[in-house]
Amino acid sequence: MSSKQKVEVALALTQRQLFRKFMAILLLALLMIEAVVGGIFFYDLYRVETKIMTSLSVEYQRILKFESDDKLVHVIRANPQRLVDNHIAAFVMPNTTAEAMPGEKAQVRFLAGERQIPADLDFSAYQVGDHSWISAFLASPYMTLRMQGTEHAFWLVLDNQARYPVAMKQWLMTFLALVLLACFTSVFIWRLIHNTLQPLVVLGHHLDDLSRGTLDAFARHAGEAEVPQGLAAINHSVREAVSRLHGVVTTMDRTLDAIAHDIRTPLSRIQLSTENALLSQLQGKEKSALQASALADCSEYAAQAGNLLTALMKLNDEQTGKRTVQRTPVNVNDILRRVASWYEDIAELKGIEIQCEPAPSLMMDSDADKLTQILVNLVDNALKFTESGGRVSLSSAALAQGGVALQVADTGIGIAPKHQALVFKRLYRVDESRSNTEGYGLGLSLAAAMVRNLGGTMTLASVPGQGSTFTVTFSSAASENDSVCIDRQARFD
Repeated sequence: MSSKQKVEVALALTQRQLFRKFMAILLLALLMIEAVVGGIFFYDLYRVETKIMTSLSVEYQRILKFESDDKLVHVIRANPQRLVDNHIAAFVMPNTTAEAMPGEKAQVRFLAGERQIPADLDFSAYQVGDHSWISAFLASPYMTLRMQGTEHAFWLVLDNQARYPVAMKQWLMTFLALVLLACFTSVFIWRLIHNTLQPLVVLGHHLDDLSRGTLDAFARHAGEAEVPQGLAAINHSVREAVSRLHGVVTTMDRTLDAIAHDIRTPLSRIQLSTENALLSQLQGKEKSALQASALADCSEYAAQAGNLLTALMKLNDEQTGKRTVQRTPVNVNDILRRVASWYEDIAELKGIEIQCEPAPSLMMDSDADKLTQILVNLVDNALKFTESGGRVSLSSAALAQGGVALQVADTGIGIAPKHQALVFKRLYRVDESRSNTEGYGLGLSLAAAMVRNLGGTMTLASVPGQGSTFTVTFSSAASENDSVCIDRQARFD
């Protein structure tokens, strides 16, 4: 099974598991909400019915107090609809019977209201206020209130069972609404989970391509758009990582070719020198002189090969962070003047004017050795490509918030725009023949790696035929992980 198929199967299983867990949590939450809503409905009905019964009892008690028992009987029987609408029945019994035997059937008379309520109830067992609202409304079938008259006791009895369908209807309507909400939510959640995990399916496709060794697709698409959000960011990060890996592999291939090219020459010369010395027909002192000359050539060519390998190892150490930065307070101007003084004689021999224009009293926390090496490489590169009569200048400047800028400018041959982003790559030379200038093409790469390790940025401005200007900038908040950037956002190895 390919990586893509494995990822698709795993994500399908994950999608179903996430959906089931979400639906379980959603249904549990809906049940809890429904229970709370049902309780609210029943409590509200209990409160309303209690209020109605209390209001009626207060009204009827007033009649009993200021009128008579017969007057209340007349009022109740004359207006029974109010009682019927609220599922309430009114009963009357003599006071003596109510006190001695409140449940005696022969003494209880139905006056008006809900006829479904039996008259043989123990009214005192269901009085409002004697029980909690849950027990009074849900556990008990009736609620009662007693009104005391002169000769009779009157009872209002509410049929709770008649109110259950009303509460159940409201509760079921809410339940159906929540079920519909859960159904719609489940559809959206399924699509949301599917769309959220979809970038991982794409990642599986890319990993499948990667397993077949096709890195070029990653290199073509990396960095094309803005960084996405969510799980798509993982896909983007993997693509970026593989793209960098592709760049490293490509650079290694090119570096290997370049090393083979540059080392082949001294090795070939060593071989030719040794073969000439060994196969020579000369004898005596002449052969000794030839062998001594061959050994001298071999030593020189071996030194060239060794220097190249040493420079490559030093560059690799800088790029991989093996060389730690030793930060101490550094007088930038002292380093600038020292480097300029080192190259005065070389510049004079080539007929080039070298200038040093340091800013006054410029200090920064940095690595003096690395800073010196950066300037040495930049000045050496400037002198190499500046003709007689030209000028190379070194300058420094203080920036806002404690930043420092160093600049090496020349009036040399310049660099074409298409080459400006490439001159920082290891073993790269604008002159592809590699025969016009000395060196290995590592100076700018090494300088760029050191600038990055010091937390600075390097920019290049150049016009062919007018010269080049390299500017190294260190901000006060620079960190060792900051990257070096080139004009036009070009990346270099």
